[in-house]
Amino acid sequence: MAPHTKKIKTAENIFTIIEKIAELDRPTCSELSDHVELSVSSIYNYLKTLEEHGYIVEKDSRYRLGLQFLQKGRTARNSYPIMHAATEPVDIISKLIDQYISVFVLEGRSAVMIHEANSHHAVETPAPFLGEPFHLGKVPQGKVMLAYLSDSVRADVLSDLGSETEAGRVRSELEAIRTEGICVDEGLSHENIWAVAAPVKVGDEIYGSLMISTVLHRIDAQQARQELPNLLVQTVKEVEHRLSRYDFDGLFSS
Repeated sequence: MAPHTKKIKTAENIFTIIEKIAELDRPTCSELSDHVELSVSSIYNYLKTLEEHGYIVEKDSRYRLGLQFLQKGRTARNSYPIMHAATEPVDIISKLIDQYISVFVLEGRSAVMIHEANSHHAVETPAPFLGEPFHLGKVPQGKVMLAYLSDSVRADVLSDLGSETEAGRVRSELEAIRTEGICVDEGLSHENIWAVAAPVKVGDEIYGSLMISTVLHRIDAQQARQELPNLLVQTVKEVEHRLSRYDFDGLFSS
């Protein structure tokens, strides 16, 4: 059982306001008050504080997020070694195969995309998901990492799936992943989307995963069974080689 922690209401209010600004189309102070359980005057004080620190921008009494989030997000993304090791190989392979390929890392109990490459002619599938967390047991990019995590972590993640039947099915998938090294998804996670994912690991350390995805009708059986999985595995090996050869910790911290 997780230890009980005391929530700080002021911090919760700040995050709620930020999330609502991101969700709404340049809301006014009064519009935010309609969505947040705070008075207009209280929200105004929060907004002014956030504005002074560059986290929001006000124009014509409407508010949007500031570019401080871009700076901090870039710093967060660059703290993952795979970002530096994978960017060049992934960009190259995307142009070569004319398909969409993405890089994911493990954050908490989620797989989070930190980089994507889409060639000029490739079909964009799915819509951009940079920074969005995906449940490890529900998507191929998460399953290939979950397969190599500890038994306790796997049990914890699988318990969130809602039914023992679903958990049992995913357990079987994880066993297959440990045998085959990849996970192929034919429209299960996203309707009409074919995807293949593979973990990026050096020794026992999981650095993340790579995934190629496209619409089902855009590839033939040869590509789905051999060409794209093989190219993904080769790309993963190149990324793992770079991770094992260089020390990326602390590199490009901004």
